[in-house]
Amino acid sequence: MVDMKGSETRDSFAAVLATIRPKTDIELADGLTKLIEAVKTTGKPGSLSVRFDVKLVDGGGTAVIVNDRIAMKLPEKNREGSIAYIGEGNKLQRTDPTAMPLFAEEDIRTAPDYTVNPATGEIKEAPSA
Repeated sequence: MVDMKGSETRDSFAAVLATIRPKTDIELADGLTKLIEAVKTTGKPGSLSVRFDVKLVDGGGTAVIVNDRIAMKLPEKNREGSIAYIGEGNKLQRTDPTAMPLFAEEDIRTAPDYTVNPATGEIKEAPSA
């Protein structure tokens, strides 16, 4: 394309992309939105890239096939680990099998009912002795 002064002007990449691959620019915009959300959520970097492969249709060189490939690398959230103990038979469990219990099972079942203020932990009524 030539402008009024005789120098060559170029179409914007967005205009060319919308003409030859009309859905790619929409996919890229949606991908960028998802990428930004993931970066904001995790605080980690991510990437969005597009690749165009162009090949001749015929030997004459008047037509080409344009394919695109969109690749997005979203940052992953940190997943907190859980502590587990190895029990009998190499099975995982939440309690430490080598630790002594604080209370015997009977002590917990026969403990008196106290009326406790959940905000302060204060015992409101002591059981009658």
